[in-house]
Amino acid sequence: MLLMGLFFASCNDWTETESVTQTTQRPDEQDPELWAQYTAALREYKQSEHTLVFASFANGAPVATSEKDCLRSLPDSLDVVSLTNADNFSEYDREDLTVLKEKGTRAVYFVDYASRSAEFTDLTALGAYLDKVVARTRELGLDGLSFSGIPVFGSYTDQAAQKAVASLFIEKFAAVAGPDKELLLLFEGDPQFLAPADRAKVDYFVLDTKETDNATDLKLQVLRALSAGAIPCNKLLLGAKTEYEFTDEDKGAADAISALTIRTPEIGSQPLAGLCIYSVNADYFGAEFIYPLTRQAIQTLNPSK
Repeated sequence: MLLMGLFFASCNDWTETESVTQTTQRPDEQDPELWAQYTAALREYKQSEHTLVFASFANGAPVATSEKDCLRSLPDSLDVVSLTNADNFSEYDREDLTVLKEKGTRAVYFVDYASRSAEFTDLTALGAYLDKVVARTRELGLDGLSFSGIPVFGSYTDQAAQKAVASLFIEKFAAVAGPDKELLLLFEGDPQFLAPADRAKVDYFVLDTKETDNATDLKLQVLRALSAGAIPCNKLLLGAKTEYEFTDEDKGAADAISALTIRTPEIGSQPLAGLCIYSVNADYFGAEFIYPLTRQAIQTLNPSK
């Protein structure tokens, strides 16, 4: 009986729960000196000549369901992130922006005019909104501006209205952003949305190839941008969408990000400036590590970096 009592007493000792205090530390808190060296190397890399990788990120989640909603978890070597919900920039985004700046990743305020044109049929209202965007960009400490648009090849009246909209974007955005300016200026879409004289005021063009699903159409779009659009290779990026299938010249299928990654250096007369990954949040969950396709694209385009 004595042995049985000792046995049950021991079992009680084993099964008694104890609270354990766990402290989550950011990398900069674990080893501040090593983190400073690492982020300095990242910033130096991003200032060097290399093939660019941008990402289009759905920010502004009111409650982060996982790290896929957090800017801080984007791949460290990413050059630029375009914020698709910049109008609703959250406190979580504000906290993560500090981390992006440490890494040298630039964040830009994206205005998707291509999908929101019905909201801005009045030029005065659009101009007032763009003024607020510029002011908000400065207030938040973002690194630039980006916008989209679809060229109109309809009636004279339709084309005139589109030209007025494009001119207004350039008037408002190019006043503070673009080549030799403090802020970065991007255009996401068909370059012919902008007047030829205004295209030089944009730093980079992300061609609207995110839903292009075959090699033939991709080549035609790039050729049109380089010739009719007169965009230099070193200012043009391809757009690739996460979870999108692409058919190559031999009718083989692959994911669009991998397919466009290998075409970025070779599809133009010279290597293109880089690649922009759309719906990047969807690439977060990987079998072995996070953002697998995005990381693979960065490494493939910059193997010696």
